Formats: sequence, structure tokens, C-alpha cells
Amino acid sequence: MKRFLNEGHLALLFGLTAFTYFLYIGLTKESITSPKDLVEIEGTYEKHSFKDNTGFKNFTHEYYIWTDNHRNTFQVKADYLHIFNRKDFLSNVNQGDKIKFTIPSKSVKSLDSEKNIHVTSVEVEGKTYLDKNRVLEIEKKIASSNEDYFIGAGFLIIGLFGYLRKRK
Repeated sequence: MKRFLNEGHLALLFGLTAFTYFLYIGLTKESITSPKDLVEIEGTYEKHSFKDNTGFKNFTHEYYIWTDNHRNTFQVKADYLHIFNRKDFLSNVNQGDKIKFTIPSKSVKSLDSEKNIHVTSVEVEGKTYLDKNRVLEIEKKIASSNEDYFIGAGFLIIGLFGYLRKRK
């Protein structure tokens, strides 16, 4: 048994597993490329939490918005933070204001659950803080990207290299 579980076989197994994972991710990722892929929802603004955790080991952004009429936490994806008008949002939006989001149509089934839902636009009292059209441009680039496949192929090549190196 030890003969079959050497480092070469483990490297190949790791490469195949990683390749399969990234292939699955690439094939099943949500594709948002047009306004038809989005659904508009409305609510009453309750609160928000905007945290930029920057430091030596921690570099994350957590932008969450809550409404009175949905249990979900609505999240602005990190991919959109550079086009989200945070400063104006903080100074103009008050509790009780009417807020509109657009969300991916596949997320509608998760409404009123405990799941976070990524928003693709944010509009409060007629003022836009996250523009749907600019988000769609970003999502089109993400949808046309093949990086998941390249990363998976890279792991497969590394696994094959490790297997062939240990065979000799």
C-alpha cells in the first residue's frame, strides 16, 4: 500500500482535485451580463456597517446594509467598492429612507433568509450610490474571464510534474 501512496501520487491527486474544483467553479459561476439578470427590490433603510480592515495580515472590506422589511444582510461586493459612493451614502442616507437595490435574479429565492445577498445597485430616495450599469461592465469582464480554468490547469500541470518527477 505504501508503494501507491508516495509523494508522486499525492501530488497527482492534489493536482486533479484542484483542477476539478476550479473547473466546477468556472462552469457554475453566476453570470450577470444584462439588466434582465437583475431584480429590483425595495425596502426601508435601517442601518449599515462599513468596515475597511487593513493591516499587515488583514485586508478585507465588509460593506453591509440592512432594511426593515428583509431579514437578509445586503452586501456591496469588494469588486464594486471603487464605484460605490460611500462618502455621499454616509452623509445623506438616514434611517427610514426608502432604499432600492438590484440583486441577481438567482438571489431572489434567498430573500428573507439569513443569507447575505450581493447588491448590484443601491439607490436611496432617488440618488444612486452604486450604479447598475457600471456594475454590469465589471460583471461582463468577470464572466468573460477564464482565470478559473487557467488556475485549474496550472494545478493539474504541477500535479503531473510532481507525479512524473517522483516516478523516476
